[in-house]
Amino acid sequence: MAHLIAKLFSLRVARYGFTGVIATTIHFVLALAVLQYWPQAFALANFVGFSLAFVFSYLLQTCWVFQNQPSLNNALRFFVVQTSALCLSILLSSLLNDFSNIIKVAVVIVLLPLVTFVIHRCWTYSQAETHKP
Repeated sequence: MAHLIAKLFSLRVARYGFTGVIATTIHFVLALAVLQYWPQAFALANFVGFSLAFVFSYLLQTCWVFQNQPSLNNALRFFVVQTSALCLSILLSSLLNDFSNIIKVAVVIVLLPLVTFVIHRCWTYSQAETHKP
């Protein structure tokens, strides 16, 4: 079993997915923790959860998934991609307005990670990878 897990994590896309699940869990748990103390602070709760999950996700994806060094350049690109993904999720949800919420959420959680993975691979970390020996 350990060999299977090691082989799975040798795949970049598996590391990317695992990182995303952990970042989502961080966002969720922190947002709930803030709401436990300030039930009306929904925006603050999500801001705190998103911010810490974003930092975690950026660092782990940069160092572990894409095996690069953190830099201002790839941090800004990462931010642009993640913010664009958020906007795209809102757009997709509104375009799928006639569908059930389950369908809208399913489309977002399946499509967006695939799109952001490709963009990160081809753009966010493209300069760093071209300079690798």
